[in-house]
Amino acid sequence: MSVEWRGLPAKYEQGALIIAGHHGADAVAATVTVEQAETGLTLTRNGEYGHITYGTVHDLMRAITLWLGHAQTETTFDLHEESAFTEVGAMIDLARNGVLSMPEWHRTIEKLASLGYTEAWMYLEDCFEVPEEPYFGLQRGRYSQADLHELALYADQFGLVMVPAIQTLAHLQNALKWTAFQDIKDTPEVLWVEKPETTEFLRHLLKAASAPFLTKKIHIGMDEAYGLGTGDRLIKVGYEDQLSLLSKHIKTVDGLCRELHLRPYMWSDFWFTAASRKHEMYDETVHFSKEFADAMPDVGQAYWDYYHEDVQTYVTRLKQHFELKKPVVYAGGLWTWGGMAPHQQKMLQSVRAGMTGSRETGVKEVVATMWFDDGAETPFESAWLGLQTFVEYAYHETVSDADLARQFKLMQGEDMASYMLLDEFDHIEPNPDNLSAENPSKIVLYEDLFLQRYQVNLKPFDLVGHYSKLALALATTPTSPASQPLFAYFKALATADAAKARALQAVASLDLAGENRDADPAIAAIAGFKQALDMLQPLARIVWHNERRGQGYEILDIRLGGQASRADTVIWRLQQWELGQDDLAELAEPKLPMDKWTSGPIGHGLYKQIVSADMISF
Repeated sequence: MSVEWRGLPAKYEQGALIIAGHHGADAVAATVTVEQAETGLTLTRNGEYGHITYGTVHDLMRAITLWLGHAQTETTFDLHEESAFTEVGAMIDLARNGVLSMPEWHRTIEKLASLGYTEAWMYLEDCFEVPEEPYFGLQRGRYSQADLHELALYADQFGLVMVPAIQTLAHLQNALKWTAFQDIKDTPEVLWVEKPETTEFLRHLLKAASAPFLTKKIHIGMDEAYGLGTGDRLIKVGYEDQLSLLSKHIKTVDGLCRELHLRPYMWSDFWFTAASRKHEMYDETVHFSKEFADAMPDVGQAYWDYYHEDVQTYVTRLKQHFELKKPVVYAGGLWTWGGMAPHQQKMLQSVRAGMTGSRETGVKEVVATMWFDDGAETPFESAWLGLQTFVEYAYHETVSDADLARQFKLMQGEDMASYMLLDEFDHIEPNPDNLSAENPSKIVLYEDLFLQRYQVNLKPFDLVGHYSKLALALATTPTSPASQPLFAYFKALATADAAKARALQAVASLDLAGENRDADPAIAAIAGFKQALDMLQPLARIVWHNERRGQGYEILDIRLGGQASRADTVIWRLQQWELGQDDLAELAEPKLPMDKWTSGPIGHGLYKQIVSADMISF
């Protein structure tokens, strides 16, 4: 029993059959005729016969997935969908310690194509080989030229275009830390612009970033260049206005792109920041004259905004972008950054608003971004509900929770409610939607047992009860064979958070002024946390190495292993205190609220902000 496909286009037949094989084609008895039409996709089934029409190859791959999803349980159906956008991309951050492995890329390419994505943007920074620059990306898991070409060819059989996304101005701290790049460094993360050595470096960079791919499209970065012209260049050359420097630099980079026949896009934010009297990103008072727009090179502008839940903000800002008279891309965020798990509610609300605003203003290119800030601690595989959400808003004007849950099950075989449970890592009452992006699960995990920086912030909340309840829910929530290791890891993480919260409370409850020095409850609680860590660490290793190359996991080994070592030290100190040989003086320091970084009741912290008031390195 299996589907017989008739009319698959020869170029994409192999890709289509791979996708069909992943979605139960062997379990359905039917003959399906495939034909190209003008736009969109139409699916029908009448018993043993099915029919698919498609406008683009991306529609075809999505149509096969949907047809098989419905055919598992339905013998008759008639459906039509049409994307509002010409390009629907997924940008994957590969530069925050976590570089996807080649097998994971193959799986990702297949799944993105099956959902109807047209492009996969590889956000690389320094994680690719530049033959003339041996230190560029050294020991960071960089992709070779052969790796990148292989991925481009593999994606092509599904009609998916792999697009390089690099940096040609800022966010280059991982490269500029090498002495080899001293001559082209302005600040620790920003290039010295309009310098011959820099121009030659960028020529090498652009050639190496584009040569392995099958497209001439390239994203050249240039976002958040706040230090532009403020470092060595300022000292040795003198002051020049940032908007002037940016205008010159984009013309230089665009000229290099033209030499290589490339079609560049860039992040748009710094045009607005540099032009703002308040130096504010996407300042709504900033407007660009026709003369300014005409003087700009023809570089596409990608408007990234992950933070707003109202449609009007996106409409207003997209209209500002149209003043630049260049192709505009809306970049939404799937909120895979900042914590230990994705912020699903923030993703759902911001993507809904951004995609709706893009439809209303006539934007035709959109991309979903998956950043992995602060060490890529959020597993990549936890992003698939976000990827499903984003593409559903391409094919549908409105998407209810029920619609999304149905599509997620049909197309990926996963339970939406299970993936929504991941929100509970950071959704602590009375902040149920966590739109301020708190990350208490990370704060609790890395909070020092003695030097509790967030003690005042965390005190009002029943964290032990919350994470214990979450661990039980994760243990019984529905999973697929593919997602079972992911949820086993998250259950262990919730268990570790509950145990750590219990240990933090036990230490905070010590009676330092009393005569009875009883540390046994605290020691027992810390020992319980160590046991939970022993369960968490091997599962974290499995999830990471199922998805990513080995480079980068040393950071998580240091972080999680450091927690275990610190627990040993604290237990020893408590034992010394019981013997009267240590006064635990640091516990007597004043307890002040931690600077919270966000507007929520607990706060948001990076690892270095949570783990100690001392500097990790200097």
